[in-house]
Amino acid sequence: MNWFRDRASLSGLTKTLCGSSMALLLTGAGAAAEPRGCYGTALVFAIDASGSVDDGEYVLQMGGLSQALRDPAVADAVQAAGGVALAAVVWSDTAVATSTVGWQSVRGADDIERFARTMESLPRVGGGGTDMGQGVSDALDLLDDPALCAMRRVIDVSGDGKETVYARRRFGISIFSAKRRAEEAGVIINGLAIIDEEKDIEEYYLGKVISGATSFVIVADGFADFARAMRTKLLREITPLNQAQLQLMPAGERTN
Repeated sequence: MNWFRDRASLSGLTKTLCGSSMALLLTGAGAAAEPRGCYGTALVFAIDASGSVDDGEYVLQMGGLSQALRDPAVADAVQAAGGVALAAVVWSDTAVATSTVGWQSVRGADDIERFARTMESLPRVGGGGTDMGQGVSDALDLLDDPALCAMRRVIDVSGDGKETVYARRRFGISIFSAKRRAEEAGVIINGLAIIDEEKDIEEYYLGKVISGATSFVIVADGFADFARAMRTKLLREITPLNQAQLQLMPAGERTN
């Protein structure tokens, strides 16, 4: 049963799942965080570290994400939502291993600070082609955790380039295939398009990347604008849907 689509069964199943333990494992930490129940939103950050992103731009992304998480408005939104479950994958070329941060329970300032510091200190592993589909697929694997209890499952893809097109794809998964898997699973894919060398990246994200009836794209005007764009994006993603739909669309935002 796909409990994200079967609304009639959602309430009873949520109560069942909330009574079970949730494996919140941080890569490299060696221990599980304390299980802390169910969430309105489970969000995976899927961050581009391919060859189009240099070391300084990678730092701007990770630092910008951490800065956005620490913003008081975002912290208030997290608390108003009753907390969120956060995880991350840093993707690049399929030939390079994806760097993964497992699920963390984020309900208050201490939790936000822990996750922000984790992202800031995550060493870069990347380079090569832009295998976005593989990154989304790895994010979907995290969301498939049977112990994860969340009403909405969201992947937050950020990057400055289009997926590398191979004459013959022998390894990895295309964004087309990953997007189709997300649609079948009822997972929302939102985008943060960084305008750098590829000026039409916003249109690419709108047409090829995002998925779901409520999906949207936020535009960053270069890597230096990443923190501002991520803050706007997080407020939209974390705020309960019935409130978000009443808010005016922030500047720089595009919806599907």
